[in-house]
Amino acid sequence: MTKLICPECQRENEPERIYCHDCGAKLDRTAVIASRPADARDKERQRVRNMFDPHRAKMRLWFFRVCRLVLGAFLGAVLIQMLLPPDVAPEKKALILSQVGLEVENAVTYHRPTPLQYTEDQVNQYLSSALKGKKALDKPWLDFKRAIVGFTEGKCSVTVERSFFGFSVYTTTSFAVQVVDGAIDASNKGGAIGRFPIYPQVMQYLDIIFEDLWNALDRERKLVAKANAIEFHEKSVVLQTAPAQ
Repeated sequence: MTKLICPECQRENEPERIYCHDCGAKLDRTAVIASRPADARDKERQRVRNMFDPHRAKMRLWFFRVCRLVLGAFLGAVLIQMLLPPDVAPEKKALILSQVGLEVENAVTYHRPTPLQYTEDQVNQYLSSALKGKKALDKPWLDFKRAIVGFTEGKCSVTVERSFFGFSVYTTTSFAVQVVDGAIDASNKGGAIGRFPIYPQVMQYLDIIFEDLWNALDRERKLVAKANAIEFHEKSVVLQTAPAQ
């Protein structure tokens, strides 16, 4: 192995060094270069030529441009899906004050055994009147407009519509709900922002955006927790209260 002798301090340095290990003087690498096999020198020259090959540089540039284009198209599609409104019932003005809350309160207080069944429209009409004018639901830059429920077999979804400078933004969360020992047991089944679906594993961490709504409906949640059972069917919900002992 060729050693590099420092011209200043005469120290033997490793062949890969450019400056002396002791005094820092620049080493003469002519001997090292000359001692390399011809094929190694040719390979190194070819590697350098490949690095500066204009054709390869164009291919790399083209590749990165295509990647940026695909990524931009994907992010644009996601943004459009988030801004599109989901399939929810159109907003209706409540003509009369809904009696759903009063009926549920009487049923759980007096332990009436007759089940209570309500449609989506009835529950949404109640939510419209119960949440009307609650300023605590307004977030910075987002004004609360309404909350809409949807019922399918074994599952309940809640969609919140907020206004961002007049443009509606929708967030949805879905649950499988049961009443267990006087408490509501809800397992997240996913959700959406606009029409862009969110997996349950991610949605459970985004539930914080609905915290103000759950607080506003605290009375209603406590009433439902006092029921004996709750069942969700297509477009309807059934509450079963425990009979008096």
